[in-house]
This record gives sequence, C-alpha cells and structure tokens, in this order.
Amino acid sequence: MNKFEAMKAEKDGLDIWPALLEYAAADTPVEEIGEDDLHRMKWFGVFHRPQRPGTFMMRLRVPGGVLTSRQLATVAEVARAYGHDTIDLTTRQGLQLRDLRLPDIPAVIMRLEGVGLTTRQTGMDNVRNFIGCPLAGIDGLELFDSTPLVQALTEAHRAAGKSLSNLPRKLNVSVAGCRDDCGHAQTQDIGFVPATAEFDGRRLAGFNVLVGGALGGTSPRLATPLDVFLRPGEVVPFFIALVEVFRDNGPREVRTRARLKWLIAEWGEERLRAEVEARLGFSLMRAGVDERLRVAGDHLGIHPQRQPGLNYIGLHVPVGRATADDLEELARLADVYGRGEVRLTVDQSVVVPHVADAALSGFLGEPLLARLRPNPPAVWRNLVACTGNDYCHFSLIDTKTHAFNLATELERKGIQVPKGTRIHVSGCVHACGKHHIGDIGLQGANIRLGDRVEEAVTVYAGGRLGEDARLAAKVLDNVHVADLPVLVEALVRQRFQQTVPLSVMRLLEHTNTLEPVG
Repeated sequence: MNKFEAMKAEKDGLDIWPALLEYAAADTPVEEIGEDDLHRMKWFGVFHRPQRPGTFMMRLRVPGGVLTSRQLATVAEVARAYGHDTIDLTTRQGLQLRDLRLPDIPAVIMRLEGVGLTTRQTGMDNVRNFIGCPLAGIDGLELFDSTPLVQALTEAHRAAGKSLSNLPRKLNVSVAGCRDDCGHAQTQDIGFVPATAEFDGRRLAGFNVLVGGALGGTSPRLATPLDVFLRPGEVVPFFIALVEVFRDNGPREVRTRARLKWLIAEWGEERLRAEVEARLGFSLMRAGVDERLRVAGDHLGIHPQRQPGLNYIGLHVPVGRATADDLEELARLADVYGRGEVRLTVDQSVVVPHVADAALSGFLGEPLLARLRPNPPAVWRNLVACTGNDYCHFSLIDTKTHAFNLATELERKGIQVPKGTRIHVSGCVHACGKHHIGDIGLQGANIRLGDRVEEAVTVYAGGRLGEDARLAAKVLDNVHVADLPVLVEALVRQRFQQTVPLSVMRLLEHTNTLEPVG
C-alpha cells in the first residue's frame, strides 16, 4: 500500500475539518503539521505551497463556471483582504486564491460558503469541478440547456459524502448540451456529449458518453466512446454508478497508474459498461448520433443570444490571472449591463451574458475593457497557462510570465497567427495547461548551462480536439525560454508554409545540444 492509500485508510480526508480549525486557531507552524494532514486539507481545497512556506492556495468549485455578481465580488474582497489581490482562473472553469495564511483559512471558507461557494473536494482523489458550456441556456444552437444537470451532478456528489471521497485518483467530468464541445470532453475522465437516439418511435435528445481521457503524466490519452446513450434523467444515476465502479475496482497500488484510463486499459470499454449496468440494475441504450458540430471557439467578442435583443460578451483575461479590482469591476459590469451573472470558460476567459442591444456601446466603453479585451490579437485569444512555479511546487518554470512575454513579443513584432491557434503552456508533466491539445504546446523543463540551471521547455505541435482529434507530437527538447518568441515564430511560419529564417534553423539545431536536468 502506497503512502497516500495508507493515509486515506487511516482517516478520510473529509474528517480533517476539526483538526484544520484547531491548526488555524493555534496558528500552528506548517513544520509541526504532519504531512498526512497537509494532504487531507486538500479535501477542503487548501493546498500548502512549499516554495512559499507558510502560505496556502485555495481552489473554489464553480459548477459550469457560473457565478453571480455577489459571489464574484466576494471572491474579490477575500483576495484583497487575505490573498495579495491575486486570483487565477483555471482550465476547469474554477478560481484559485493565493498567498493565504493558515489562521485566515476558516474565515475565508465560511465567507465563501455564505454566498454559495465551496472549496470542498477540489483536490486529491475526488471528483473535481463539473465543467460545462459557458453559454448554456443562451446558445441558439444548443441541443438543450445542461445547467440543471451540472447542478444535479454537483448536488448528488456532495450528498454522497464519504462514499465518494476516496477514489483511486481524481476524476474530471464535463457535461454540455451544446454542439460545440465546450467542455473538451475528449480530455475528461467522463464526458457527456450531446446526442440523439430513436426510442419507441421518438427522437430523444440526450448524451453519448466518453471515458478515460487524461492529459497528465507520461501516457496522455484522449477519451474513447463507451457506446452508451443516456436520457437526461439517467445521467446522475449513471455517474454515481460509474464512480462507484472506479472506486471499488480502480488500481491503487501505483499512483501514476491509478486514473480511470488505466482501469479501461485493463478491462476495456465493454466490461466497464457491463459493470456499470450491473450497478444500475438495467441495460443502457447503445450510443446515439453524436450532435457535436465542431470544437468550441474561444467565446470572445460580442455575440447575440438565443433571447432576442440580448448579447453575451466574452472578455480575454491575459494568461488567466486576474486582480481583485478586475473581479470587482466584472461584478459591477454584470450588475449594470447584465443580470448579475458572469461565466468562466475552460480557456481562462470570462463571459458576461444578458447585455441588451442598447447597452452595448456603454459596456464597450468601460475602462476595464482596455485590459480584458473582447477581441485581442489572435496570438492572445487561445493562450492558456497553468499556475507556474511561482506558486506550484510541481512546475519547473514560471508559466504565466513566459506565456505573457511570448505573446507580448509576438504582438510587438506583428506576427500573424491563424485565428483559433491554441498555444498552451504547462509547467510540468501534470499538463494543467493542457499542452497536449495545443497547436503549439509547451511543457516546462530545466536545462544546465555550465554551472547554472535555467528554465526551458519541451515543444509539442499539432494537438487538436474534435472529429480528427489527436495529441500533439513532441518536436523539440530543451528550448531555452528566452528563445520562445523566435521558436514560435518559426512554427507559425511553418504552418503558413513560409520560409524559416536561417537564424531560426540554427536555433533549432542548438536546442537539441543542451543538457536536460533530471
């Protein structure tokens, strides 16, 4: 039994709350808190950051990425009071607070719970935030509004309590009724995608199911069809049954081989489906017609809603990092111009819905839009970066800074990239920046230059989701971060079939002679 399984067997992570309160009340030094209890705190979204001793990150659960203006304003207030004004938007439509101190943790959690936000089970071996379409209910082409299902899944998971709090590893889940695959279902452990099927002479709208997607680790995998069609009312019981099957049968001996994909590798999709059916006590319909039309765009800019006279406006958040002032202003804009609602996307951007035609000019004239642009240059639009080594001890590089500097330099040089080009930056093999699905994917690395260790990246290219989905292929090792603008320019030129400058060719040759660390 590995140390994590031993830790969970000794005490469930959800039982840490009384001890967490005691540690906070006593302002217990981190060095005096056992490693096991520090891990158990992650069941309440509380993560100690060793590279900043004594500080904690907190992850918030935001089902479907939907926030009220009051919730957003509260997050801003908490970040200003306790978290050095910084909030990260995640690739799971969530939020992360930073630089929290242990004595403040209970007050922060209580304050968030007071406006309907929770940090519960956002870390370790749990079902993570349920993601969905940020345009649910307002997209004119959606098959149906999946918002009630996202909420029902969230409530069912919370109600399950300890019965689903000790999984072999985490589970990522997306559910969307739109035709654009906004939840990036092929990257999820469980993906519910819109579909139709014939039943008793009627055409039903529901979901096909994909399983086993996971981008982290050394063996990334895209989700594969389970050959199941679900009517909306079957989604929650199916989800509970599948998670129970994974809980009871998933591999636990080696953590790097404990995700759902490894159970599928052992069993195959047919046996997994049969085991779920046995739990449910009835047979499932076979997969229907996949109704997805394309992979979602970035949702940026001004777009009409299905409701006449209303619009949603997508705003770009550079590298997914916001300030308390940003969120406070977003909350105000949602109240003044919309209906007090803001939605987060998997690309670390925000959407303000329900803006009337007559209010558009006023909205677009707001000062915040000089920073959170509705139509940034293409090099910025699909730029995604994980938290990075300034706050994640797994990350090997400062992803946010390097991604920001890369886009800034390419914009300065006037480098044109095709609209929709995805540049994804991850700090390490865990792939929180989803570099495996980027047109250009960058994974953090370290190289040795003489007696110095410096930041570098491994470069991937050609990743995509959709009908012709494929993981990006590795093209280069050991590219120094200072060379990223030149390298990305070369990759863009190559995509346009333009001549690659000789200086760039020499750079590419040079990178493969550098010595990796570790």
